[in-house]
Amino acid sequence: MSIRLRRIAFAASIAVAAALLSACAADAGDATGVSVDELCADALVVECRLGDGSTVVVIDGDAPSERITAFARELHSATATQPGTVVLRGSARDAVALDPEVAAPSAWEATVQPSESAQFDAALSGILAAAAVPGAAGIVVADGWPYVTVETLDQFETVFAEISATPLFENGGTYTLQSLDEHLRIVHVPARTTDDGILEIIDIARDHPAAEVLLEAPTSGPQYPRLFVSRLSPEEAQALDLRLRAPRLATADVDGFPLEYVLGSLGETGTTYIGGTFGAVPG
Repeated sequence: MSIRLRRIAFAASIAVAAALLSACAADAGDATGVSVDELCADALVVECRLGDGSTVVVIDGDAPSERITAFARELHSATATQPGTVVLRGSARDAVALDPEVAAPSAWEATVQPSESAQFDAALSGILAAAAVPGAAGIVVADGWPYVTVETLDQFETVFAEISATPLFENGGTYTLQSLDEHLRIVHVPARTTDDGILEIIDIARDHPAAEVLLEAPTSGPQYPRLFVSRLSPEEAQALDLRLRAPRLATADVDGFPLEYVLGSLGETGTTYIGGTFGAVPG
């Protein structure tokens, strides 16, 4: 199944799930007046971390969405009298830890702050829908921009297709492969980079396991992306330069604008950089 068809099918299932969550939230009723401290005693809570000016409430991220939504609504109500920032975080029993000294990403995280209940419900619904995608972890929104950690490179293409169909990521997001040495990160701007362009970048990361592959773009403003690939050998850089200049990649940008790349390699004479555009589109 193509990315487009998978995206349409997944978007339909997400719409149904979001409607169910909204209905559940509406049934939860008005604020109960329970404090954050009292909520920390709830059976759903794994840990409460109370710090200077901030509170982190960690809950079982594998619990049913309806249970999480009901708890989150109570926590949202309680923040009206709670000083500082309150963060709700979902843990995952099957979280992948690549190193004993590096914590595995949580399933998802949401900042709970005073706002309209419907606005909070919609934000949480979007986070939970994205977190339900197999292989996706670390769902978080910062300054209005969503982020996701992809557990393995083999899952990256499927996670991208399904996550980008969710309401939270439909206007863009950052996809980062979970790895000890940064290997693949894609800032996806749907208005700028086509799915074919994204798939080519994922293939580059697959073909060059020792390289750092980054599609960077601002998360606001014009958002023109640029691809950076480093930790290549001089021979790999030359071959990749030819590959990226192929005419088939001239449509990597949605509107046909040049999508730039910079390739870095380390040889006997030091670091060398090669620049160009996908499909050799003139700048």
